[in-house]
Amino acid sequence: MKTVLFITDLHVGSHVPEFAGVYERAAAHHWRVIELELSRSVRPLHELVAQWKPAGCILEGCTVKAADAKRAFKGIPVVNLDPDAKTSATAPYVVESDPRTIADWAAKELLRTKPASCAYFGWCTKTVWSAERGLIFKKAVQRESNLPFADFKDGWEIGDTLGVQKKLAKFLIPLPKPIGIFAVNDYAAVQVAEACRQSGLECPSDFTLVGVDNEEMHCECADPTITSIELDFHEAGRLAADLLAELMENPKLPPKHLKFGPVRLVRRQSTRALRLNDPRITRAVEKIRRDATAGLTAANVLAELPFSRRVAEKRFRAATGKTILEEIQDVRFEKICELLATDIPIGHIAGRCGMQSDSFLKRFFKARTGMTLREWRNRQTR
Repeated sequence: MKTVLFITDLHVGSHVPEFAGVYERAAAHHWRVIELELSRSVRPLHELVAQWKPAGCILEGCTVKAADAKRAFKGIPVVNLDPDAKTSATAPYVVESDPRTIADWAAKELLRTKPASCAYFGWCTKTVWSAERGLIFKKAVQRESNLPFADFKDGWEIGDTLGVQKKLAKFLIPLPKPIGIFAVNDYAAVQVAEACRQSGLECPSDFTLVGVDNEEMHCECADPTITSIELDFHEAGRLAADLLAELMENPKLPPKHLKFGPVRLVRRQSTRALRLNDPRITRAVEKIRRDATAGLTAANVLAELPFSRRVAEKRFRAATGKTILEEIQDVRFEKICELLATDIPIGHIAGRCGMQSDSFLKRFFKARTGMTLREWRNRQTR
């Protein structure tokens, strides 16, 4: 069995699903996959590679000096997964995110909220991937509208959250409201949300916001909770593994640069414009979004609203255009469709969607779509 190294800085964030994707494909290629975290190792790269004598390597995101790479990987096939811009431009075998699709999704979601202006908040240092997302976002906005556009060009430091939030506030306050803001990733989006909060800007009347990566700890803990574009990091790992297998089979393989894109947009409070701006109803909608698939009932939601049932339902419909039960069912239906797009057994879906039983799930789904769960799944996978 051949050994393949998955080399990364640290096993966190997007690295986790990427490694899972590589590991999944390793079984098909009959590999043993070893993960090396450079930040946790006291040994230089060439010693680590020599220790394992790999048949191939996937270098994930980390920056390795050209001289170190040449010494460590001499004669070993290497695929770069989500590398820095310099490596992306020079390496022959690369798998990286698609900035065009990401930025187009962000523009579509923000323009849906009918902003009076748009803005882009990029990464703390000048990087090609951040600049590309911003440029494509600007073009997508201007293609669909004549809105004023602003690009935050000041540098900022990750450790200086107060400093960047002050700069952001100064940048955002003069712009026409509401501002549709695209942040390069979820960490950056949190800085935007906090800068707006400290400046007295309210969502959605003054701003709407989209991030990237769907890092739940960032998105769910922010105020407002942040709509985010989730990238298909799992697919990225699979693509990298298959490209490495191809390269190991054919060392003279022509250079290949493969792209992976978003898998879904998770809409949260930062782009959910209700018809009636009622903070209590907003909190109820957020509760439904988080808990509908865990068995939440309309009675649970009503119990937390300081109104009679009749008044609560009236206010909820005025704000959302739906009853509380309809909102719960919509969230569950979305989750069902999401699970049907995976290989999870159909018999396991009801329990993950807050449904009472398999039979109830089947009746609910057939009434909505006119199809059985299996028919829907088969149609999506053709």
